[in-house]
Amino acid sequence: MNRTAWSKLKIPILALSILLATGLAAQEKKPVSFEMAFRGAGPDIQQRTGSWDVWLDDRHYVWIERDGDTRAYYKVDAKTGKRQAYERPQQPEMDRSTGLARSDDYQQEAWVKDGDIHLLNVASGERRRLTFSKGVERNPTFSPDGAMLGYTRDHNLYVMELATGLERQLTGDGSDLVYNGFASWVYYEEILGRSSRYRAFWWSPDSQSLLYMRFDDHPVGLFSIYHEPGNYGFNERTRYPKAGETNPYVKMGVISAKGGETHWLDFDDKEDAYIAWPFWTPDSQKIHVQWMNRDQNHLIIYECEAAGDGKRPIYEEKQDAWVEYFNDIHYLEDGSGFILRSDKDGWRHLYLHGMDGKLVRRLTAGEWSVTSLTGVDGERGRVYFMANKGDSAGRKLFSVGLDGRGLAELTKAEGSHSVRLSPGFDWFLDTHSSFAEPTKYALYNAKGKLVRVLADRANPKTAEYRQAVVERFTIPNSDGYQMPAYWVIPDDLDRSGQTRHPVIFRIYSGPNAPTVRSRYGWRWRDHYYANNGVITISVDHRASGHFGKKGVAAMHRKLGHWEVLDLIDAVKWLREKPFIDPDRMGIVGHSYGGYMTLLALTKGADYFTHGVSGAPVTDWALYDTVYTERYMDRPQDNPEGYAQGSVLTHADKLRGKLRLLHGTIDDNVHMQNTMQLVDILTGKNIQFELMLYPGSRHRIAQTRHRQDGEDIFWHRWFLDKPFGGDAGAPPTGAP
Repeated sequence: MNRTAWSKLKIPILALSILLATGLAAQEKKPVSFEMAFRGAGPDIQQRTGSWDVWLDDRHYVWIERDGDTRAYYKVDAKTGKRQAYERPQQPEMDRSTGLARSDDYQQEAWVKDGDIHLLNVASGERRRLTFSKGVERNPTFSPDGAMLGYTRDHNLYVMELATGLERQLTGDGSDLVYNGFASWVYYEEILGRSSRYRAFWWSPDSQSLLYMRFDDHPVGLFSIYHEPGNYGFNERTRYPKAGETNPYVKMGVISAKGGETHWLDFDDKEDAYIAWPFWTPDSQKIHVQWMNRDQNHLIIYECEAAGDGKRPIYEEKQDAWVEYFNDIHYLEDGSGFILRSDKDGWRHLYLHGMDGKLVRRLTAGEWSVTSLTGVDGERGRVYFMANKGDSAGRKLFSVGLDGRGLAELTKAEGSHSVRLSPGFDWFLDTHSSFAEPTKYALYNAKGKLVRVLADRANPKTAEYRQAVVERFTIPNSDGYQMPAYWVIPDDLDRSGQTRHPVIFRIYSGPNAPTVRSRYGWRWRDHYYANNGVITISVDHRASGHFGKKGVAAMHRKLGHWEVLDLIDAVKWLREKPFIDPDRMGIVGHSYGGYMTLLALTKGADYFTHGVSGAPVTDWALYDTVYTERYMDRPQDNPEGYAQGSVLTHADKLRGKLRLLHGTIDDNVHMQNTMQLVDILTGKNIQFELMLYPGSRHRIAQTRHRQDGEDIFWHRWFLDKPFGGDAGAPPTGAP
């Protein structure tokens, strides 16, 4: 169990220095108005400032000043602080499906607009359109030398020479069901990640070849998503493998950037297993490919020849629960080895291996987790990483020697940091905030000494208004875990019990996905609810990540079990407080949080009374193979776990007030989940609210309507007053 000390803190949400500077007594402060909380009026809770962008070299970085919709760019000398105007063209318009690609030297940028690729020379400002095809290009990616772009079109892989504009088509069998260099949905969503934007190809370090994955979706079950526009509507036909069903066939191959035949690596594309997350070795001669069995508890890294046959295992890991892919393997520049970030001992730590896969030494250890590998300075023999050492809710920058010695904490301020190291590791730019402190941007040297604060988003104007208070603490559960929590409470809270306050839990509660994070994320809406007597709280259960892999692994084959019990323990703790109203215990969440909201109102119906559930999974048999089976195994292997983890099993227990919402074309958690629950609830004459959002995917596009609907719900049941402006007029259509 994580022994991190969680001290109880009582903190005004805005920085204390701002509050003291105003000298205003609490009774003199202005109330937070409806328009401030729900319509964006009033001062920004964090003032708008500039921010750092990228390092141009080891001494100079780009700083962006913002004034409304305009931006001014400056080249800043890290040592002296001197800045000069930087001729950086305005960010281009681009298709939402792709991002901005940058060459390794930051001198070129590429993006897709209206289906075609555009190129920018950063130094000269020259722009040119590269493609004029009928198809849609996706994921333009620069070769390491910056001379070529790789991209996909119509599920085939292409390369373009930038100097000549010569385009080469590298594959030719792409179709509606065969994708080259473009991921099948389940690999994109659950393995490569959304940040991949479906890209499944990788340049060799020498820019001569591309490694790509080929997906065949023929064996994958066909799911129809109905779109309602027009007289007849239409069906979007998607290949989506449900838990226990067949996955796509996957191959991995290497092809020259000049074209030719693909050299397929030695894996059986029809094996019921996974291959993913390949990495080129620095010499471009070999590829490390990660293989994982269908049960996802056995991972092998194979070394494959880029131009030869066969493969050999160089690393193997097994766990009783599940193993996760290594998505950030770092290879030492001298080719002597690589660094893995594994949770095999119960906490995620760094391990140095030789190129033959043998363990050289462990670099970090302890009851804390390395959350990301930030960089390796081979010349000085230092490894930089982010970790939650000392505070499981925070993130700080640390470094350690490649010899495993000299662990150093480089960011001292408590809270969450996000950093960008300079190319030569002499400096780093830092973005920092905490529960109590708004965002600051700062520059540090490599030893963690503050060079200068670059910007502070604390807004003195906010001190004129009545502010809520946040208290951070832990809640014991029935098995001895001290669950991290915070609540946002009225600044004049009477704890005697003369007034009883309703409570809203804001949760996600998925595996290794904490909600309690030491960072500044407050809004005027939080103040408004507290000022009107509503307490909001977030509590992280035993499997949220604060307690390492041991805690997370408790969810194995039991999704929905411990999370609900831990949340119930939190309600029991709240009920002991005389100022808590046990008859108004609310909960709200989206996606996994929507699932947990429904379980809280059904399995936990004796404790939770009101809830807003968005895009919930209602039965894990309806969700995809990779995510579901990682935690639950296949339905045929764990029928009891699936039954007990299904909202449908417990739906008849619902007796509280429920608002249920879903996007009609959600391609992640299908609306089928909600419809099957609705069928049961209506069949049993259980009343609830339902809101469907036409044309929305997993993320509801009708943001204002969705948010207003939730706030109307809480006003009706918890604030006992209409949801409307300060004059009392409700928004159009509000009850």
